Amino acid sequence: MEKVDRELLELRARLERLERRVRQLAGEEPEVPPPTPGVPPDPQHLIAWLRSQGLIREPTPEERRLAAEWEALPEEEKEAIRRELDHLPPGPMASDIIIENRR
Repeated sequence: MEKVDRELLELRARLERLERRVRQLAGEEPEVPPPTPGVPPDPQHLIAWLRSQGLIREPTPEERRLAAEWEALPEEEKEAIRRELDHLPPGPMASDIIIENRR
């Protein structure tokens, strides 16, 4: 990804967080209380809280398209892909490769 594209994505994310905070302060979007410690959270509440904290975002159209493609695959094909990913040969971590290439 080019530097300009990455910066544009970062700016969009910051703008989304600012707009969400402005809506909360204006009373248009209620603040979501954090999940109660020690109690298994309701998945919908957890997602709403994570969004309110700016930790997750709505999927992009491309991500939605890819997710739909995955969901459309037969279960046997999904399992074959999972097995393949679970049994990748050991090797250096991506972060180690990146650090080494920066030297």
